[in-house]
Amino acid sequence: MLLKFSKSDILNSPLVYPETGALGYTILTRSHFIRDSDKDSDTESEDESGETRRTTIFNKLGEVIAEIGWKGKQPIEIVISKEKIIGAKGMFGCSSAILSHNVLGIPTRFDTEYFWMAAQDGLTLLDYDSNQTKGSFHTNSMHVGERFITAPIPSLGHNYLEFESHPLASTEELLVSFILMEVLRRSRFNLHTDTSDRSKLWRSTPLANWGRRLRRRSI
Repeated sequence: MLLKFSKSDILNSPLVYPETGALGYTILTRSHFIRDSDKDSDTESEDESGETRRTTIFNKLGEVIAEIGWKGKQPIEIVISKEKIIGAKGMFGCSSAILSHNVLGIPTRFDTEYFWMAAQDGLTLLDYDSNQTKGSFHTNSMHVGERFITAPIPSLGHNYLEFESHPLASTEELLVSFILMEVLRRSRFNLHTDTSDRSKLWRSTPLANWGRRLRRRSI
């Protein structure tokens, strides 16, 4: 499946099928701030008690299919269809994560061999067993034929989410886990929305290869 973000803000954008322009999904996020009088200053930090947001994912009919509740930058409640999950931990697998200075690999809950691989320049979904990429987030890109090329100017490109279906994961679960991982990736690597400044190391080293290389050092 290939989806294009119509807007640069991944938390507030329609997702369309680029081949036809038809609407597939809509992501909408609304926020409010807790008043100082409601804040327990002895137990809550500024980030924990400040902004509360809710991200809602709609299908093409306008029906709610998933929601993410945020407190600051932390997901505190996730709803997928009729399943309610407390915190981000329940969205991912129990097997060891892959950690290094430049790569963060988080296992999915639906397949022990599927890892979300986050790096400074990108996010991919990797099938470790076959060493095949099953999903990619293409930022500031142009879709030319079957290839993606980086747009020469940020305003010319779009963000694209590409992934293969999995028999044990619904599309809404893949969308939710993508959002959680992309927010985590930007936070970990201190990224802004403009990711055009990419290191030479990551341009020349595919994330899939790093999955193999780092497995021995996973925790």
